[in-house]
Amino acid sequence: MTLWERLYLGEVLRGLATVNAHFVRNLALHIAHAIGFAKARKAMTTVQYPDERKPYAEGYRGSHRLTLRPDSSVRCTACFLCATACPAQCIYIEAGAHPDPAVEKFPLRYEIDTLQCIYCGLCVEACPCDAIRMDTYVHPRVWGFDRKDFIETKQQLMHRSRVLAAEGREGNMREMLQWYDEQSRAVYNPLRPELKTYTERDQPPAWKDDGAGAAPEIPAIDRHHLTGK
Repeated sequence: MTLWERLYLGEVLRGLATVNAHFVRNLALHIAHAIGFAKARKAMTTVQYPDERKPYAEGYRGSHRLTLRPDSSVRCTACFLCATACPAQCIYIEAGAHPDPAVEKFPLRYEIDTLQCIYCGLCVEACPCDAIRMDTYVHPRVWGFDRKDFIETKQQLMHRSRVLAAEGREGNMREMLQWYDEQSRAVYNPLRPELKTYTERDQPPAWKDDGAGAAPEIPAIDRHHLTGK
């Protein structure tokens, strides 16, 4: 580091200049867009996920998939090398005898606990037959009610390979976002907007409009009582 860099003042001023330059540029572009100018130049904005999203890079390490043989069977031979290499110990394999005598064994069960997985990719590197990959271009699922909702089974992992082959790199992401929408419609009750939640476990029964009046209000928690104040 030079003397000027060690004094920090110059670096602080340069950082402030960079921040203010981005601020002035974005402000000017947003004003120009509001009055109908510079439409082709996009200002920096927050990505409004899931309505908008940035495409992942080619090297993105996303959700796992089990690769398939030409006959659509799983390529995995249940050698347990991926489970052994996994530092989070999130891979569970149950081996069984393969119906083809030329193949020694195959996984009866292959499960990944995504709540424990750290997405390091060591399972991919350890596999000797290229049976597991992380090139699905889809991020881990982040929506569920139970721990078992985040355990990916052999069928799910194989299905991702079929979708990738049939629909390309965007197929699995479209399928996951569609699943999100279906789950939201299934569990969100528009008659109880006061719940402010996507689950109604341990909540009073849903109110039905019988003409008697508005839905009863759910009492608030006395936080001062709980804290002893």
